[in-house]
Amino acid sequence: MAFRLELREKTPVWFNIVLPLSAVMATLLLCSGLVALAGANVFHAYSELFLSAVSSRFNLVETFVKAAPLIFTGLAVAVAFRAKFWNIGAEGQLLAGAMAAAYIGGIEALPSFSLVPLMITASALAGAGWAMLPAILRTRFKVDDVVTTLLLNFVMFYVMTALLDGPWKDPLSGYP
Repeated sequence: MAFRLELREKTPVWFNIVLPLSAVMATLLLCSGLVALAGANVFHAYSELFLSAVSSRFNLVETFVKAAPLIFTGLAVAVAFRAKFWNIGAEGQLLAGAMAAAYIGGIEALPSFSLVPLMITASALAGAGWAMLPAILRTRFKVDDVVTTLLLNFVMFYVMTALLDGPWKDPLSGYP
C-alpha cells in the first residue's frame, strides 16, 4: 500500500480545534508519566505548577514579567515568518536587545525620566541590528538563514557571557 501526500485546499474547522487540544493533552500525559516515574504525586505537581503562577499578586506579576519578553519575541518571529524569513535566531536577538537595555540602564549620567524610552529604543535597534546580519548574508551571499540565525544565537550568548564575566562583572562578587 503506497502513501501519497496531497495538499489540502481547506482545513476543516474541527481540525483547527482538535489538533492543538490533542497536542496539549499529549504533552500533559507525557509529563504526567515522567512525574509519576520520578515518584512524585502528579496532581500535586500540576497544582503547584498552575496555582503558584497566580497564587499571589507578586507571583502573578512575576509571571507577566517572565512572559512579556517571550510574547514579544514570538510576535517578532511571527512577522519574520510571514515574510518567509525563517528566523530561528530570536534568542540571540533577544539577548542583544537585553544587553543594549542593560547598558543604557547602567549609564548613571542619564536623567531617570529618559531611561525607559532610551532602553526600549536601544534594545529594539540592537535586536534589529543583530537580525540584519543574517539578512545581509542571505541577500548578498545566498547563505541559508536558518543556519546563520541559529548559529548566531550561540555567538550572542558567548558575547553576553564575556561581558558578564568581564567588564560588566560586579567587582564585589566572587564568581569566577
